[in-house]
Amino acid sequence: MHFVMIFLDGFGLGEKENNPIVAARTPYLDELLEGHLLWGKDRRIVREKVYLTPLDASLDVPGIPQSATGQTTLWTGVNGAKAIGQHLNAYPDENLIKIINEQSIFKQLVDRGRKVTFANTFTDSYEELVATRKRKHTASTLSTLAGGLTLRKLPELLAGQGVYQDMTHAILREMHPEVPLISPFKAGENLGKLSLNYDFTLYEFFQTDFWGHRQNWEKAISVIEQIDEFIGGFMSVVTDQDVIWLITSDHGNIENLGVRTHTENPVPALLWSNLPIEWPKWERLEDVTPAIIKLLTEK
Repeated sequence: MHFVMIFLDGFGLGEKENNPIVAARTPYLDELLEGHLLWGKDRRIVREKVYLTPLDASLDVPGIPQSATGQTTLWTGVNGAKAIGQHLNAYPDENLIKIINEQSIFKQLVDRGRKVTFANTFTDSYEELVATRKRKHTASTLSTLAGGLTLRKLPELLAGQGVYQDMTHAILREMHPEVPLISPFKAGENLGKLSLNYDFTLYEFFQTDFWGHRQNWEKAISVIEQIDEFIGGFMSVVTDQDVIWLITSDHGNIENLGVRTHTENPVPALLWSNLPIEWPKWERLEDVTPAIIKLLTEK
């Protein structure tokens, strides 16, 4: 069995108003969901191969959910906001780093003998930028490193053994013009092929949060349609394989461009599998990592 988590930063389940997810054309997702249905705070869908449920991202702490605490929670199963007494934006502090180092989903699975990978690729200068404090590790990279893994670099990307954070390499080409552009469909195919070599694969896409903050309607629609094409490419590879995949997020944002901040909307847990599994009864971000570990380690 192969489990693939596709993480979309700042992607909530909102209502129709100011929602580019509703306005975007998403034929691949619509086919899976049997309708244009990836919106609505109470949306629940249970099909033979598809399960969609809302996840509470509030973490039982007052205030607007943020990335550092939400992602720590998502990739450890430990409520990061409760642990530090607040929602924390952007980068984990030393308390969250300690939780990640001890409870990262990568570490937990490696400790149980499973083969895991972070599909995202990084430039050759990334470690130097972190070492000189010009960049900081996010929760995803910290989780990866806690599992004893190395980060993928450009040679692997060029060989189709990784996916860049923007899928198409458009941003990467500003620094490395020799890197070819690819379609979101091709990027999805690359993720699918890569994931068949691992028990657990994570891919992180944060352009959703970036454009949600900028309240750019046209660009937000384009990003949603890019995600849909990516899913189409991914599905073209894994449809007949022993795969479970999940789309989820840390907090809402892009689903309501009427506000510049994150939202308090739930986030989706959209699962697909062609395996006869019992769908996990998820309600909160804290539920995700324990359920994945159970699926991958218990017969």
